[in-house]
Amino acid sequence: MKRQFQRLLLLAFAVPVIFSSCKKSDESADDKFSSASDPQLKTDLVYCGTPLVGPMVNYAQTLSPATVTIGNDGTTLLIKYQLNTPGWFFNLTGLFVGTEAELAALNANVDFDGPGTVYFNSGNPPFGLPLGTGGFGNYGTYWEQLIPLSELPECFIVVAYARIRNESDNSSVDIWGRSALKTPAYYMSYCKQQCETPPPVCETAYAFGGSVANCFLNISGVQSNNWGWSNGPIGAGSYSWPMYAGAGLCNIENGTHVGTLTVNYTPPTATVTYTVFAGYVLNQTHLYVGNQILPMFKGKYTTAPGQFPYKHENLNGVTTDTYNISGLSGSIYVAAHSEVCSNP
Repeated sequence: MKRQFQRLLLLAFAVPVIFSSCKKSDESADDKFSSASDPQLKTDLVYCGTPLVGPMVNYAQTLSPATVTIGNDGTTLLIKYQLNTPGWFFNLTGLFVGTEAELAALNANVDFDGPGTVYFNSGNPPFGLPLGTGGFGNYGTYWEQLIPLSELPECFIVVAYARIRNESDNSSVDIWGRSALKTPAYYMSYCKQQCETPPPVCETAYAFGGSVANCFLNISGVQSNNWGWSNGPIGAGSYSWPMYAGAGLCNIENGTHVGTLTVNYTPPTATVTYTVFAGYVLNQTHLYVGNQILPMFKGKYTTAPGQFPYKHENLNGVTTDTYNISGLSGSIYVAAHSEVCSNP
């Protein structure tokens, strides 16, 4: 949960007290972080939930020339500064993202005075904040920092600092991001926003036996338009065939290879196992094993999976499923259907 902090104390130099979040205390901006000051390098995330936007204000809170935005997608935290007042540019930026304990361990210039109260007792801009531009310069009107979400706790605090400079008279102002809910405090609290899980995408899949595959559409006597394959005839032995999803009209070029079907046939028993690749799950399987090319229903060949004699439904997302079919003899055919879904 978001920490509730007391009002921040002030420096003798009128430097605002700030909570900031950081990486591990011995880390500075390195290759695990990336930043940009060129407007052409702006990062656009598809945010999970709602990003937090706050003003960047001077100490007296009489100026609000910029905003700070904090948001995340499924893997990355994006913090961006945006100047909204013409005639100014970012001259220096500093940033801290992490916990109160990490802030305390940052350096000797950070002191605590009671629970949840902190101030910088010395130092020059950017006051030891570990992320930022690293020096004075003209960084334009936009600056951003990307941080891997996996490096951060569930909730943390952010100190967003910048020195801005006027293009005409070279005057400068220090500004700090703050939450609208914490008017006396120059820090922001943020919790990772949860991403909505997209619904799984499910497709019909069939095992394709290569040289022994018989497309339903080409089998004499079949009256449906269902695609799929009856594989055979095969004798005793072990077989491994790819499973294709979405291969309409039996065109495997349009399908997706989602797994493997193995058939171990030692008369009178055949062991048939469906296995899907990582990223997929099985919701249901339907199987035909027999001496005819397809099962019969009301005296006619059927390609409807629900009319196959062996079925496992409501599998609820397994990655493998096995049948042991007994009472077999001679050469057999195998038609193996499954409903394969992407694993959210």
